[in-house]
Amino acid sequence: MESSVLTFAALNEKIEALPLHPSYQFSPSRKAKWGIALAAIAGAMALILGKVLPAKSWVLALLIVLLIIEIVGLILVAIAELPGIKLTPTAERREFAEILDFDMPHYDGLIVWLSTFPRERLEAMSAFASHRTLRVQSKLPLLTGNLDKLGALPVFAALVIQFKDLQWPPQPSWSEVILFGALMFVYWLTMLQVGARLRLELYDMLLTKALTA
Repeated sequence: MESSVLTFAALNEKIEALPLHPSYQFSPSRKAKWGIALAAIAGAMALILGKVLPAKSWVLALLIVLLIIEIVGLILVAIAELPGIKLTPTAERREFAEILDFDMPHYDGLIVWLSTFPRERLEAMSAFASHRTLRVQSKLPLLTGNLDKLGALPVFAALVIQFKDLQWPPQPSWSEVILFGALMFVYWLTMLQVGARLRLELYDMLLTKALTA
């Protein structure tokens, strides 16, 4: 039974319950899952064993074998998934238009549902969501700068800097491993904060639309 009082939790549940377009319902094939597992396990083992084992010929041979296994895993993923990926601009635009057509009636229904609640409650929640959105937008750069606008570029730049002088077998220092892990952790936190900001903006948009419906 639905509550008679509108809350952000109830609104979030409604948004989470919206159906996804079939193109978003990505489920890796069995072959792709095996490829991902092979690549991940071989890559992790190569990194760990290259760090803890002595620099001897048999260690080099072992790392080469792990590298080959990792490449085979990536090839399996490519073979399984690439044929289903739409790489042409025309196909991408067509699919995006189909997604919009699919999503629009569901969001219209959500706005109709919101408009059944008292206007005073909608105005209060809209004002609060707008205020919190501005707060998040002002606080996020203190941690990340423009990382949320650059996307994955900082990660790729860090990889280039870290591995530009890479020798085989790889021998990263523990400080490099820790720094790279910290970078990935901060990047993940940034993505979580950006996701929270986008959800706040969606709350505000839906509540504003409900007020004008």
